[in-house]
Amino acid sequence: MPLNTHKLDDLILYLGNSPHVENLGVTKLWKLIYFIDVAFLRETGTSLTGSEYIKYDHGPVPSRGQKRLDRLDHEGRVRVKAEDHGSYRQNHVFTVEEESLAFSADELPLIDAVCLRYGRKTASYLSELSHDEPAWIHAQKLQKLSPALMCYGGKEDEEGL
Repeated sequence: MPLNTHKLDDLILYLGNSPHVENLGVTKLWKLIYFIDVAFLRETGTSLTGSEYIKYDHGPVPSRGQKRLDRLDHEGRVRVKAEDHGSYRQNHVFTVEEESLAFSADELPLIDAVCLRYGRKTASYLSELSHDEPAWIHAQKLQKLSPALMCYGGKEDEEGL
């Protein structure tokens, strides 16, 4: 499935406005989008955004995510602001515009379920959780994650591949 930039953009806006998501930084944003796409792959066999994911040290990142976030920032639809938190700096994502909702009534419950489950977790927690995913484990650093392996969670593969 090719990248659906409208869905990716609207998902960024939706997550920024979700009452179930707090303290949204860029790292947390990428992990939430990853877990939403994984949930769709596991439930429907198709990714919501069509994003490809790259293996980074802190977990998977959508390959076009930063480009889309920068575009939304440039258009004034979101604002990314660096904030110091003691020993680390967070690039906090603030949604300026209400999302336009390119999602169907069938898609919203699954998006909201992921937000309810993970939206109040820290970016560090979500990064560690993503490191249990077979797709992340078996990818080489800075290489694409296997969409086939994204269909399997760590619990399905406790014995290894």
